[in-house]
Amino acid sequence: MHPDHLLLNLASHALDLPDGGAVLVTNTGARTLIDPPAGGGLAMIGLRCPPETLAVAATTWCEARWPDGCRRSGAMAWSVDRQGGSSALFREQGADDVEILSTVAGTLLDGGLRALGQPTPPCASPVVWFPDGVFLQRVSRLLDRRGGSCTRRRLAWDSVSRLYPLNVVGKPLSACVVRHLRRDFHERNTWSSLRCGVAEQPVSAPAILSGLTPAVAGWLDDGSFARWVLSRVSEAPGTLEWLRERVDDCLADDLSVALGDVIGPAGAARIGP
Repeated sequence: MHPDHLLLNLASHALDLPDGGAVLVTNTGARTLIDPPAGGGLAMIGLRCPPETLAVAATTWCEARWPDGCRRSGAMAWSVDRQGGSSALFREQGADDVEILSTVAGTLLDGGLRALGQPTPPCASPVVWFPDGVFLQRVSRLLDRRGGSCTRRRLAWDSVSRLYPLNVVGKPLSACVVRHLRRDFHERNTWSSLRCGVAEQPVSAPAILSGLTPAVAGWLDDGSFARWVLSRVSEAPGTLEWLRERVDDCLADDLSVALGDVIGPAGAARIGP
């Protein structure tokens, strides 16, 4: 079977599996079904396919956002082969028609490649976007609890600075000190060192993010680890700009001093000199 037809056929098979289920196909055409984890999640995560496996596919229920801004719920299935070829299908909830999606990318493609034992592309985003993203997510939630984002809200920097993950003392820090902590973190860490640090933790250690156990960190490679982490926290540049438009000028200025060197898309990000 032509690789494109194989991938499309395998994705079609996966579309009818239970949420999170996976299916493998070998070079003889034999297929093996993998049940989803008992606690939820994707069977593909942590999966190590036998060497004779040509491709793997999985399915998940999701809410997809389309180019026109519309959100639609349904089942999505995607398949990946050892050469990085992929196919994806979507079936809206309650519908019979199946739509072919244009690409498979990000953590979905990463999962298939890692299940097949293949490397994933490196991640261009700086490692400091991890603590930045956690921080911006916390501030956004605090802003929401204070009454939403319809008007510019007053939050005190002293309170906000306690939320930065690198603030281990739990006391208010100046924006300049937070900026220094971020630069130091950026200089001392890489996605590889973070991943290895998680992978070497005891099994009983608390996960730094839901589902990111030492075993999963060991299964991921550096690029897929980075995208896994960043997919679970706020997108730093966009969220920073969003927040600065919704808080008062004093806090906006402090955010600019502390995180103002988080700029541009992932490939153009920099940390200040």
